[in-house]
Amino acid sequence: MKIAICQYNPIIGDINGNKEKILKGYNKGINDGADLVVFPELFLCGYPPLDLVEKKEFRDAVINATEDIAKQTTSVGLIFGTITEDYEELVGTGVYNSAALCYDGNVQFVQSKSLIPNYDVFDEVRYFEPAKEVKVHYFKNEKLGISICEDIWNDEDYWKKRRYPIDPVQKQVELGATILINISASPYAYGKRKLRHQMLSFLTKTDKLPLIYACCVGAQTELIFDGASMCFDSNGRLCMLGKAFQEDYFIFDTTKKYDEILDVEASFEEEALNALIMGLKDYAVKTGFKKALVGLSGGIDSALVTYIAVQALGKENVHVVMMPSKYSSEGSIKDSEKLIKNLGISSDKISIQPVFEKVIDMLKDAFKNKPEDITEENIQARIRGLYLMALSNKHGYLLCATGNKSEMATGYATLYGDMCGALAVIGDVYKTQVYKIVNYINRNGEIIPSEIVNKAPSAELKLNQKDQDTLPPYELLDRILKMYLEEQKEYNEICNVIGDSETVKKVLRMVDINEFKRKQSAPVLRISTKAFGYGRRFPIVQGWRK
Repeated sequence: MKIAICQYNPIIGDINGNKEKILKGYNKGINDGADLVVFPELFLCGYPPLDLVEKKEFRDAVINATEDIAKQTTSVGLIFGTITEDYEELVGTGVYNSAALCYDGNVQFVQSKSLIPNYDVFDEVRYFEPAKEVKVHYFKNEKLGISICEDIWNDEDYWKKRRYPIDPVQKQVELGATILINISASPYAYGKRKLRHQMLSFLTKTDKLPLIYACCVGAQTELIFDGASMCFDSNGRLCMLGKAFQEDYFIFDTTKKYDEILDVEASFEEEALNALIMGLKDYAVKTGFKKALVGLSGGIDSALVTYIAVQALGKENVHVVMMPSKYSSEGSIKDSEKLIKNLGISSDKISIQPVFEKVIDMLKDAFKNKPEDITEENIQARIRGLYLMALSNKHGYLLCATGNKSEMATGYATLYGDMCGALAVIGDVYKTQVYKIVNYINRNGEIIPSEIVNKAPSAELKLNQKDQDTLPPYELLDRILKMYLEEQKEYNEICNVIGDSETVKKVLRMVDINEFKRKQSAPVLRISTKAFGYGRRFPIVQGWRK
């Protein structure tokens, strides 16, 4: 069977636009001689649709569009992700995350998702019911075992511990499936593509069946979908691999022999950079922004975000603003100007000093002669936030926040100051990883000036300030943060590895007490297994650690 995989980029809620993409891909498949054309999970409405699913008008529009698409089908099959509804169901939502198989002008078969995830960024239990039945469908001399994303992540032979008591794909194998098809919207995290490859290869080798894994591509606010759809033969060999972080279309012939593909994932630096570029580009395009704005401090974080913006939107669509104060080093401006020249972007330089002095003078009576402290530092950051938001409003710029994951974790950022922005581009990138990505960017020649890379990190909000005056060395800090945030380790476990109990205690407390800041931060592009955002939910008010 010739199967066309349409690894396309939908927009959540754009039902008509997504419908047109389905029909366009379907017609291309027909012209290329495909027997079956496959689109990813919930492609018609976009994934994740979240509380749009609770709107009856939205569900009806998706269901009507499904029927419209089906009417335009020929003898060539078409599978795509959609929503179905059981209007007579008296228990539960009666709403399903489904795969529709259409041909000869009708929806001929529907397989709904059996395993409904409810962890990390997944909240499908809130909206969908599990499939009432797992079936296979006879089509063009093959028995198709169609499953949806999570359904294939519970193989009893592969996983030592499973999330669910049932395995719907194994059930399809037992029912005599001759081809397995999994439509997916699997969010990206570094390392996950290699895991998919290993897991799916093991499954196909065990069951002796070819497998088509069609994965969504594109960014939907925080979530990044990397594509990289995979096709395996019945010996577990990866035969075809879709492009990563790009739309793709290709045909897999189950009767043809292919050379095995072994390499599925590049280095962290390359993968992370491509993910963030696509994440920012999609956020801008899908929200209607054409130009980006970055506050350029002379530090490595804002330099990296500026580079990413240039790659995502083009140098002609990126504007930066330098906002020096009396605490800004001469190098910060010179280094920023060198980066501006290297990237060929436009810029402004607006001092915050006059406004800062005026604000301090106006507040002196209210401050009642109290000594200077972090208040004055935050005022500077908030003046910069004021400037950035004014420029964003006046010119229609998408303001990119420049804080990294280490800063967001420890609260080393000013609410309503440098945390201002529509999108936290590197909010899921630790400081040590920032350096790795920048060194990767500079691998063939200096783009981000070495002066920026080599200088000691500083907020430059007071005289001779350095990050390490407040924070542990970033190598140590990031080790602690990764264990706490991503590996769910607690104080004693981390101390057993790190050994410095006081530092561990300090860092964990900083993370906990700054939850209120993160609840008010810009959406964070997710490239790890646990990013800040709705995939990580901790209370602001709590007494777990005092």
